[in-house]
Amino acid sequence: MIRRFCHRCCLILPGLPILELSLVSLILSPTASYYGLAAADSSQIRFFWRKDLSRGLIEYNMVDLDGTGKGTFQFKERNSESVVVGLELRPATVNTLLSLFVRADFLNGTKDFVSPRKVADMGMKTIRFEMDSQKREVSFNYTEDRGGQQLVNFFENLCLQEKTLFEMDLALKYDRLGIPKMLDELEKSMKANRIVAPERFNAVLEKIYQDETVINYARVQARKLLADMQKYASR
Repeated sequence: MIRRFCHRCCLILPGLPILELSLVSLILSPTASYYGLAAADSSQIRFFWRKDLSRGLIEYNMVDLDGTGKGTFQFKERNSESVVVGLELRPATVNTLLSLFVRADFLNGTKDFVSPRKVADMGMKTIRFEMDSQKREVSFNYTEDRGGQQLVNFFENLCLQEKTLFEMDLALKYDRLGIPKMLDELEKSMKANRIVAPERFNAVLEKIYQDETVINYARVQARKLLADMQKYASR
């Protein structure tokens, strides 16, 4: 059985350098021309991520998005049912993600993203990118390719953020005493540049601040984080 939830949202960049790259400049680049982006239709673009873990609390997490940034985030804890959350990214963030695929030369079938090095089990990552008639899917435990690593960072940060957001919404209903710790963790993630879409937290932080049943310390902290998130988003 799958539980389904819905969040309204926006987006920015993860723990990567901020890319001032518009869709126009992306389309005009030589690599983009090679990919046929000038004629690309957002309805014909799709992004997919899944990470399967053989140990630990989380069994897998997954992101499925179309070219307009609409889709779902899904995760499953062991011995629990899957959770599916609605997801919608801002056009600027979709452009950023698209640029990462282009820079990684992802659709080049001759490019190997799988590292031959024997490393510890870091979770099997599966990335798929579809654009018009072009489609490629790769799976690896570890990649040494810089472009591949940037894609992994983007999706892992997005999954971390969405799971945190889901848990904060849940805590408002069932675990208000746990909210201060969650806010502390959220602040750490922000300072580590691991927040992909700070705007996504606006609603839940505002709810915490306005909720008089939440301890005052957490309400004050939520108000400060809301201001900090807005500054973070405008960088």
